[in-house]
Amino acid sequence: MAKNAGGVGTARLPLDQMSLDELQLWVRQTRAALQRKMQREQAYLVRRAARGVRTLTDEAYEADAVLEADLLAILDEMEQMLSRQA
Repeated sequence: MAKNAGGVGTARLPLDQMSLDELQLWVRQTRAALQRKMQREQAYLVRRAARGVRTLTDEAYEADAVLEADLLAILDEMEQMLSRQA
């Protein structure tokens, strides 16, 4: 079973088994969790840059940010599609 943005060990239904309301809520919660994650990582990178520190982890976080931005865009598109179905 897939894991939910609600926290460690919180299971969610498969997307095709969710009601429209459940899916819309999942999209909103997942987007918010992903945005918080991105903000934490950006703050981490800023603090490290201020200290003049840069490692492979910093480079990985920067590369991950591109993927995360794409995932946010997908969630936005999903929400728009779902709102047209409501």
